[in-house]
Amino acid sequence: MRFNARPLMLFALAALGATAMAADPDPARIDAIWSAARDRMLTQQDIWFDDGDFPACIQILKVEAERYPSDYDMWTNLGWMQENVEDWDSALATYIRYDRDNPQDPDAALPLAYYYFEKKLYSKLPELLEPSIKRKCHPNNFRLLARAYEMQKMFSDSVRVWKVYLQRDPNDGAAKMNLARVEKKLAAKT
Repeated sequence: MRFNARPLMLFALAALGATAMAADPDPARIDAIWSAARDRMLTQQDIWFDDGDFPACIQILKVEAERYPSDYDMWTNLGWMQENVEDWDSALATYIRYDRDNPQDPDAALPLAYYYFEKKLYSKLPELLEPSIKRKCHPNNFRLLARAYEMQKMFSDSVRVWKVYLQRDPNDGAAKMNLARVEKKLAAKT
């Protein structure tokens, strides 16, 4: 079943417009309208995804991303869907915009870093992720950065990042094994 999101968006905008014309708009009412619209859009998005209608999913994700500019999941879902249809330029622009517009999020660069890592553009990751690891961030910031350094044969930097991460999480067995592997490469290099 093909769903046209336009009537839903027009309804939401009309309801918001009517509320805005009131002397004192009720924020709870506005939130309720957007919540109902978002629930409906998510339901429809699932239907389109199951039907393989990825362009329709992308369109609705664009609307939601504009409405929720700091929603990490929304923006990464949009970029992922753009990658699914091999619209690499749009995916890249999506990740760059999220990173640029969300400096308060220590993981804002992570989607862009994943994108570059998958494209084997390892030299772009240090500039993106070094600032992140100085903050409380997701462990994958450390993992990607350390691997990017390793892939560039910058073993001492990779060792440094693994050690910083292990200070934060000394029980990460995989990180310990990765550190040991890179230390062997560093020793063989010197």
